[in-house]
Amino acid sequence: MRKLFIAVFMFVSSFGSNVMADGHSIKMGIILGFTGPIESLTPAMAASAELAFKEASDSGSLSGTSLLVLSYKEEEKFKAQGFNDLIVYTVQAIASLSAGIFISLTSWKTMNLVCIIFLIIIIVSTFRADLKQRSPL
Repeated sequence: MRKLFIAVFMFVSSFGSNVMADGHSIKMGIILGFTGPIESLTPAMAASAELAFKEASDSGSLSGTSLLVLSYKEEEKFKAQGFNDLIVYTVQAIASLSAGIFISLTSWKTMNLVCIIFLIIIIVSTFRADLKQRSPL
């Protein structure tokens, strides 16, 4: 069972990195109710979503991984992208598979407190990185 899980995980990981690496466009969408009580608001919501998607797409940096490879040599870019995808997909798989277990063992209050700790760590590390970048060498 373990070998099957690893094989499926590696297959899915390689598919995800190939889709991003070969430059094909990724279709994005939004689900809106064009009938019902908010049908008069839906066209404006759809237009704003299309504008947001267009602006994000035109910026050229839709995904953070396009910025990741800028700091690597040309021959290292694909290895860095692949390693980054492996880490991202591994964390997502572990989080998805363990979410039910943690919720059943603890309460929502505990889960929120744990998330706040990680949020504080992220904020502090972001500020530290920003300060290091601003300081003259």
